[in-house]
Amino acid sequence: MTVDLHRRGLMLGAAIASGSTAWPALAQDGFDRPPEAPPLTALPPLAIEQARLPNGLRVIVLPVPGAPRTAIRLIGEGGWLRDPAGKEGLAEVALSMLAQGAKRDGDEMESADIAYAGDLLGLPLRLALTPSTCELALEALPDQCDDAVNLMADLTQRPLLAFEALEHIRSRALDALVLRRADALLLAPWAARRQCWGRAQPVQTTASLKRLRREDVLGFHRQYWRPERAVLLFAGDLSLQAARGLAEDFMGDWRVPKAPAGPTPAPALATATPAAAVAQFLQLPQGQGCRLIVQTPVPRGTPPGLRELARTLMHQRIAARLPWPWDSEIESLGGALCWRMGVTLPVAAVPEQLARLREQLPLLADEPVTPEDLALAQALALGDWQAQLAEAPDALLAQAMAAGELEAVLQWPQRVRAISAPVLQLLLAASWRDNRTQLLLLGDAGPPAPAQRAWPGLALTTMRAVIGE
Repeated sequence: MTVDLHRRGLMLGAAIASGSTAWPALAQDGFDRPPEAPPLTALPPLAIEQARLPNGLRVIVLPVPGAPRTAIRLIGEGGWLRDPAGKEGLAEVALSMLAQGAKRDGDEMESADIAYAGDLLGLPLRLALTPSTCELALEALPDQCDDAVNLMADLTQRPLLAFEALEHIRSRALDALVLRRADALLLAPWAARRQCWGRAQPVQTTASLKRLRREDVLGFHRQYWRPERAVLLFAGDLSLQAARGLAEDFMGDWRVPKAPAGPTPAPALATATPAAAVAQFLQLPQGQGCRLIVQTPVPRGTPPGLRELARTLMHQRIAARLPWPWDSEIESLGGALCWRMGVTLPVAAVPEQLARLREQLPLLADEPVTPEDLALAQALALGDWQAQLAEAPDALLAQAMAAGELEAVLQWPQRVRAISAPVLQLLLAASWRDNRTQLLLLGDAGPPAPAQRAWPGLALTTMRAVIGE
């Protein structure tokens, strides 16, 4: 689960903040050691209500008493891991085309009509693509939920998927590729995934986008936008009975002909073996920023709560030793897990940070996990869980469902509290070994020699080797 540490730090306050810069000030005020983390608040498990329509559509409700608006998501299974080999980008194009035109009561709605219908609900229609899911998201007042569900039904059951829309979306996707290749921040996530999982990681290219045909989009839509493969998620002040009534009114007659045999799907990442330790430097002359990423595989089956505590604690440690604005995540793709940390640096700081990172990574992973460390990590993980529930509970549940970890998120307080310091220590100690750590440097980082001296084995690579073109 990706976490915004800046938001978390603001929420939890200085009482549980970490980092070497804070402790000298405390000592000057008469403290011999940092204050202890506060005791964990007793939090109940998260309760959801579920139902399933006769056509297979699953309805999930997270009751939020008193919520002024209801968040609604329709989630399908057409994530970008479903991209067929040679036609990478199909999932993104197919999802984007839903908002370009649909039918209602026999009349055609254009993209402007769809955008206007979303705006009438108070917030624009949002499309989201994850590795395993595609989503439509809206928010509505209690008396507008029927309009929101009706619009989602139009877009998924009666989309136009016109040839003109395909050409428009394809053109936008090709422009985005040009920007991605010149921007280290945009390129880094895709390059890091390809470095970790090799060709099992689908990455769209100019060639793959140009291969897409309208028939590909139609087949992809029939295959993955089906009621038995979809979830209608509500988070707001409404009952399961009301949510089911909305689903039955607008999606109860959703029927899709049996999907024909489609193109060969991309390899399943669950069977992919992470690549060996490698260090690569992709130079982007005049690139926008310089991005440094380190990543390591995590054993399959590692519980989400344990992963999050390890990620949180390691993030705190590296931020204290290498004081730059690091971000971190443990990404799950098809069952395979990758722990990734990244930072954006000025060119002059790259060699020094590389040298310090190479020295500090194994040391930080080997540091003993004290009871105070465990309490800090647990408090941060629970605090972030509460913050996400307060800010966007539908996004939290959708993210958990996309990763196949809904039960873990619902039981998050109990799962997090059950983790012990020795178990957390084992995961940390097994990570960030020299033979398991991958490094990726992208951007205009100057001549390669200083960086190569700081990180022996750092080799120059090419755009074609990294993302296939």
